[in-house]
Amino acid sequence: MPGEQKRIGLRDIRALDPGRILWDTGIGSVTGFGARRQRGPAVVYFVKYRTKGGGRQRWHKIGRHGAPWTPDTAREEATRILGTVAAGGDPADERQAARHAQTVAELCDLYFADALAGRLLTRAKEPKKAGTLANDRGRIERHIKPLLGNLSVSAVTR
Repeated sequence: MPGEQKRIGLRDIRALDPGRILWDTGIGSVTGFGARRQRGPAVVYFVKYRTKGGGRQRWHKIGRHGAPWTPDTAREEATRILGTVAAGGDPADERQAARHAQTVAELCDLYFADALAGRLLTRAKEPKKAGTLANDRGRIERHIKPLLGNLSVSAVTR
C-alpha cells in the first residue's frame, strides 16, 4: 500500500513481485535503503544516496538476497555506506575505479612499449640494450604475468 510505513523483512522479500522496488520505511528504517527484484527470482539490496560534494545521485548495490545478505545485515551495510558518504566518500565511485584499475599485465605491456620506443633509460641515460630487454621480456612472460598478471597494481604488496 502506498504510504504504509514498514521496515523490509523476510516476508516482504519473498512476496516481492518481479519489476518492483521495496523501500525501507518506518521506525528504525534507513533512508535510501531498498530491495528490488527485476525479471528473475533474484532480489538485490541497494542503497540510494547523493554524494556530498557534487550532489550526484548514486545507486550502490549491496548484494543479492541470501547468505550473507538478509534484510538486517543489508540494512547494517547500508548504514555503514551512508556513513562513508556523510564523511565525503563515494563508495560507488570507488567500486567502479577498482573495476577499471590497471593490472600488472597492462603495466608490463606499457613498460615494453616505452622500452622499445627508447623512452626507458638506464642509469647512464642510454636506452636499454636489446639483450636486456629480451631478458626482461622472458622474466615477465614466464614469471610475473602468470603469477600476478590479473591483479590490479594497487593489490600487489611485498
